[in-house]
Amino acid sequence: MAGYFSFNKLITTQLVKAFYFLGFIVLTAGGIALAVWAGMRLQSGALPTRIGEYYIAAGVGALIVGNLVWRVFCENWILLFNMHRLLASIEQNAKHTDAGMKLAGVAADEKGEGVEREVKQEKVEPENKRFKVATSSVLGLSGSS
Repeated sequence: MAGYFSFNKLITTQLVKAFYFLGFIVLTAGGIALAVWAGMRLQSGALPTRIGEYYIAAGVGALIVGNLVWRVFCENWILLFNMHRLLASIEQNAKHTDAGMKLAGVAADEKGEGVEREVKQEKVEPENKRFKVATSSVLGLSGSS
C-alpha cells in the first residue's frame, strides 16, 4: 500500500489496457455496423450510391485503420509507463549496488586494505592491422591496401 500512495507502483497500465479493449470493441462494432447499415440502405435504394460507398469505406476504414491507430496510441501510453517502471528498477538496483559497495569499502578499510585498485590499460591495435582488413572507398575506386 505504501508504493501506491508514493506513486512507485503505477496502476495506469492496467487502465490503458482496459481502455484499449473498450475502444477496440467500439471501433469494431461501429465499423461493422456502419458498413452493414450502408449496405442495407444501398440495397433498399434509400441511400444514394456514392454516399453509400463512402459509408461502407468509412466503416471498413474504422474497422482496420481505426483499430490500428488506436492500438499504436495505447501502446505509446503503455511505453511511457514501462519506461517509468524500468527507470525505477534501475534506480533501485543502483541503490543496492551503492549500499553494497559502501559496505565492502567499510570492511576493506577496517582490515587496513586500500579500496583503490590500479587499472591496467592494454594497448589496442587498430582493427585493420589486427585482422588485415583492406580499407577502400565506398565505390572501391581508390584506397590503400
